[in-house]
Amino acid sequence: MNRRHFLLQLSAALGVAALPSLVRAQESAGIMHVAGGWRMHERDYQIGALRVDWQQNAVAMQYAITVPTLPHAIVPEPGGGFLAVATRPGAWLMRVDAEGRLANQLSMADEGDARTFDGHVIASNDGQWLYTGETDRKSGEGWVGVRDARDLRKVAEHRTRGIDPHQILVDAKGRLVIANGGIPRTPTGAKRNLERMDPTLVHLDAESGEQLGVWSLRDKRLSPHHIAWNRPLEDGPVLLGIGLQAEHDDSSRRRQAPLLAVWDGQELTIPSHMVADGYAGDVAAGPNGGFVLTAQHANRIMLWQPQKPAELMTIGNVQNPCGLWPLQDAPGVAIGGDLGLARWHPGEPAGMLRWPQGMAAGNHWAILA
Repeated sequence: MNRRHFLLQLSAALGVAALPSLVRAQESAGIMHVAGGWRMHERDYQIGALRVDWQQNAVAMQYAITVPTLPHAIVPEPGGGFLAVATRPGAWLMRVDAEGRLANQLSMADEGDARTFDGHVIASNDGQWLYTGETDRKSGEGWVGVRDARDLRKVAEHRTRGIDPHQILVDAKGRLVIANGGIPRTPTGAKRNLERMDPTLVHLDAESGEQLGVWSLRDKRLSPHHIAWNRPLEDGPVLLGIGLQAEHDDSSRRRQAPLLAVWDGQELTIPSHMVADGYAGDVAAGPNGGFVLTAQHANRIMLWQPQKPAELMTIGNVQNPCGLWPLQDAPGVAIGGDLGLARWHPGEPAGMLRWPQGMAAGNHWAILA
């Protein structure tokens, strides 16, 4: 398939009812620098940065660093660099600077190899600390590692009060919100004993590790993995969107499971039971104080807004979409899929460009400063 044919197919696929038509990106969309992880030519795992030129319909690799295993989360840092973490059960954490140089790296072997990373890292509001989700290799217990942002070294740790901790976020007061996926796993990360699942959303004091609250859904087979804060409207509520991944034994129940839970600081609810194959790859802030989700198994991009909480709108179709990242200056998102990078905005043209040849994209991407 030539590149022009690819672009035209994706432009047609990214249509949306009740929102402006989505066509190829306009010239004013400009240049975007994104960081991510990928597998190259089915051999090497890499992390690095791409230069995306929407005007010229071109994606070029800026730099790449080979890593030992599959990467998962990519977190941008001030100045144009980023952090990358290995997929669970992960053994490495790395920092890359704005020039594409490996600035810091840490192996779990340096800390006795008693823990594994669970795929995500987040900085404290002041940038002094990094928080990593971790699992004890022997007990399976979940932990938050508190690390010095300068050198990645652990200075403290707190129990997550659950198992399978995945994404961690920091609230406006510097406290931690943790999505404990609740899935029992083997030492290699494979799921097991799903009848014993115990997923929870936990609120912790970042300094003491004190549990400030814990919430769970009635259906214990709905696992929270990825979480995101909304962009609240003026005087609107601050909400946490929680992407759900259904783990029911029956395939029909998985397909009919909800994609999104919402936490307002007091209650954890499922606002919409509209279905999209029961598996949210990622969640990000969307327009009007809502959220955009990737319905990964359904190959759809979904929009939820608090003004119509029962509705879950399909705003695009992308093959195997997963990672989302909010656009820096607008209520839109960048979307990583199997074939390329898409850009969606509720009031502007959007488009999709193919990844560089030989690249199999990883789960998460981030727009660099």
